Parts: sequence; structure tokens; C-alpha cells
Amino acid sequence: MKKLIPAAALVFGALLAGCTTTSAVTKTADVFIYQYSDTYIGTVRTALDTDLKAKGITPTFQDGAGNSSTQIQQIDNAIAAKSKLLIPNLVEQTATGLSVATKAKAANIPAIFFNREVPDAAVTSSTFPDACFVGTDPDQAGYMQGDIIAGGLITAAGGLSETWDQNKDGFISYVMLRADESNAEANGRTKYSVQEANTKLAAKSLSALNHLGADFNAGWSKDTAKTAMDGFITTYGLPGSGKDDKKGGIELVIANNDDMALGAIQSLQGYNFNKGSGSTVMVVGVDATAAGKAAIDSGSMFGTVKQDAEAMATCIAALADNKLSGKDYLAGTDYKWDSTTVHKVRI
Repeated sequence: MKKLIPAAALVFGALLAGCTTTSAVTKTADVFIYQYSDTYIGTVRTALDTDLKAKGITPTFQDGAGNSSTQIQQIDNAIAAKSKLLIPNLVEQTATGLSVATKAKAANIPAIFFNREVPDAAVTSSTFPDACFVGTDPDQAGYMQGDIIAGGLITAAGGLSETWDQNKDGFISYVMLRADESNAEANGRTKYSVQEANTKLAAKSLSALNHLGADFNAGWSKDTAKTAMDGFITTYGLPGSGKDDKKGGIELVIANNDDMALGAIQSLQGYNFNKGSGSTVMVVGVDATAAGKAAIDSGSMFGTVKQDAEAMATCIAALADNKLSGKDYLAGTDYKWDSTTVHKVRI
């Protein structure tokens, strides 16, 4: 049986339906990764995808493939398509951070930069109130690497460990595998890993680390680091290689990340070093990736510093959800800005 409904009721129902439809807001975000092949950033990307979706945010990820021009075009395209939120992990953070913040502001789009630290000017609250940065203290991992190195080199009695001073000359010779000089994290790790280790060695009246050659920029890459380490070994040798004129060979490898540390280990294993037993050079990295931790468990790598990818993703997702919901970035969270004028959160 059909039931007639007054026309006025139909109109009223249509108005209610219209209100319901327009109140629903789809939350989306465009995420720009500097390079998918970076192992640590891969863990951040996976966690961020999960955390954003858990907040009801649909993310679109794009790979800059280590090419700044490619990435800037991706960001420009997202701005032109009226993105609701930009989450950039910039290829060239120092060179492009300010320009990306400026473009986002002009389009009235908020931006959460992460991991690769942009200049303070790109997230100054007075100029860019809708831009912020989420990342680690750029120097902290370097200090922690120094602690790890010194902890291995200094014996309980306060002497230099003969396990690592393999030619018994009273000091440790090292090579450095670093990343680009425009990266704050790379600079902090390169400088403070050595400085902190030397401070602790000096406190026990032990000799400072002996730097072999120049720091090599392996660009966070395992393959490039492997090639660089091959070159270091050819030039400086390894303990027991007879290259006494080169101060007994390489006894320590310091790498800005685990990927580069693993590249060095791959090279060392070609010379029957660092195979889990027998002759071993101390190798220290950063990130505590699954592969890095496995290398430590196997005895081929000495140590690493954990960067908490999950904590970074959790923070970004919380800030993104707040901003897309019309709230202040830090509303209802325990996160703090570096200062009232510079909107950077440290994980």
C-alpha cells in the first residue's frame, strides 16, 4: 500500500538531507618522501600511512627519488590541485624549505615538514603560522654514537681495549661515512660522534681518535658506502694488513646511518672481516633499522642509535588531524614547540 506524504514534509526532508551531506568533511593529506629507498624513512612512511588512516585521513604518498626538482614539481602539482595539507620530507630542505613554506602560505595550505630539518625561517610562527616541523634533535644521535664508541673502546679498568686497538699502538684509527653537508642531522652526527668519544677518551687520559683521510659523503646510501669503504681499505688497509705506514689500518667505521654502516660491512666482509667472528672492525651507525639490529645480533656491527620512526609518525598524524579539524597543531597533545616563535617539535 502506498502512503502519501505531504509535499511540505518532502521539502523539509530534503533540507535535512542536504545538511547531513554538507557536514561531512573528507580529510586528506599529500605526503612527499625524499627517497623511498631510504630504509629509515621507509619505516616512517609505513607507520605514517597507518597512523594517518587511523585518524580518518586519506594520505597520498609521492617519491621524490632523491631529486629536488622532481619533488618540487610534485608539491606544486598538489598545491594547484588544492591540497588540504602538505607533509613534506624535503630532498633539499635547506635550499627549498622557505620557498615551499611561502608557496603553501600563498595557497592557504598548512604544511608539516618532517625528518629533514628546514631552516627556522620556514616555520617561524609570525610569518608562517600554519607551517611546522617534526624531527629529532639534529645533534643528539651524534653524542649517542660517541657514547657507544667510547663504551666499547674503554675497558672497565679505564684502559684502551685491545679488542679494538688491534695493532696495539695506543689509539684507534677511523674513517667517516657521512651524508650531505646541507643536512643538519648529518652534520651533528659527523661532528659530535667524534667529539663525544674523544671527550670520554680524554677523561681516561687516552689518545683521541685518529682520523684517516677525509669524510666521505655516501649520501645515506648502502651501495655508495660500500664503494667508499673499498677505497678506504685500498688506501689505509685493515689491522694486520701490514700497512703500518698508515697507522695500522682502519679500526673503526663511523656512519651517519645504518644503511651506510651496512655498506661498509659488506665491503669488510669481502676481506674476511666482520663475519660474526674472527677479525672485526668496530662499525657504528644510526637508525636501529631491522637490518642494522640483525647485523648487531650477528656480531658484524657493533652498535646503532635508535631513531623512533613510530613516534615521529604518531606526532605527525596527531598534528595533521588537529589542523585538518580546524584546531591548533598542538591542541590536546603533550608536544611542545622549540620556542613560541619557532614551530618545531622534537621527538
